[in-house]
Amino acid sequence: MAGIRQKWRDLETKQKTFAVATTSLLLLTIGYVGIGYVIASQAIAVNPGCGMWSENTPSDWSTDDDWESFEPWPMADERVEIRRDFDASTYQMESYEDVSFNPRGDTSITLSGWYVEVDPEAPVVIQTHGMPMNGKCKPEMLLMQGYLANGGINTLSFDLRNYGESDVVGDYIAVGQIEYKDLLGAYDWLISEKGYQPGEVGMTAISAGGGAAIAFAEEPGIGAMWLDSAVLDFPLVVKNELGRLGFPTIFSGPAMTVGGWLAGVDLDEKSAMDAADNAGDRPVFLTHAKDDPRVSILHSERFEQRMLDNGGNVETWYVDDRGHVDAIWGESQQYEESIVGFFTEALA
Repeated sequence: MAGIRQKWRDLETKQKTFAVATTSLLLLTIGYVGIGYVIASQAIAVNPGCGMWSENTPSDWSTDDDWESFEPWPMADERVEIRRDFDASTYQMESYEDVSFNPRGDTSITLSGWYVEVDPEAPVVIQTHGMPMNGKCKPEMLLMQGYLANGGINTLSFDLRNYGESDVVGDYIAVGQIEYKDLLGAYDWLISEKGYQPGEVGMTAISAGGGAAIAFAEEPGIGAMWLDSAVLDFPLVVKNELGRLGFPTIFSGPAMTVGGWLAGVDLDEKSAMDAADNAGDRPVFLTHAKDDPRVSILHSERFEQRMLDNGGNVETWYVDDRGHVDAIWGESQQYEESIVGFFTEALA
């Protein structure tokens, strides 16, 4: 009998141990998913429309803002001042064409763009915006379009899916993993509808729009790329965002995993860094503020080094004493001369 009772006690002990282990694993799993959801749902939630900039067009736009998003950041007063006091009158474009097209390989989504042609013999540049509330209507997008138009270069500025006037097709963005096809759709439209040839089309990307660099890696017909304060190393930006939102960087794993579930893709399946491997002799220009508190300059520096390791054609302008996407405003003359000169030579 004693032996039987001992066996029962051993069995009960094993059952309790199993129950504790199972419960602990379940709680850890719930915690992992829960933390990942809290982080990812804040970081990649869709914010459609153009908000306060919805009335902007290439021929009539202003630098107006509510300025609230600048407050938590260093040099907030200066960052607001260089935008608020900027004279945008020189960069109103006389005419533009409202256009629409589809992402490459997906006719179910309609994207909205503004095509500005200043010279039928000139090359064209596709412009890609950042996030969260954003689009072709954003003042820095229009300022860049104005710089290029004044420099005799045609442009196509457009809203990615889930932004501006383009179709809203989900609750979360895929940080370039899907959206790069939108830029490829813009490229295809320029080739088929406007008669441009491969090599006559360039691209720009601002901030989180840097994921569109995947399109540069995928499409050799895009002849040159300009990146401003771009997100290029996704695992790095996840850690940056965790710090900004007040979470420890050890949560980057669940954030990426659950973010992928929400967006319906593997968020690091494709990398914008691949463009540094696939650029060949196509020119790339990187500009970034040295002290950018929003997107670390490490993104551009790592991309530059990878291009150099591959024997690529890369030029950089790392800007002193500026914040995120500030050089386009605060160093206006140099920015305009640089971007126009770059594309004039690169797409000649």
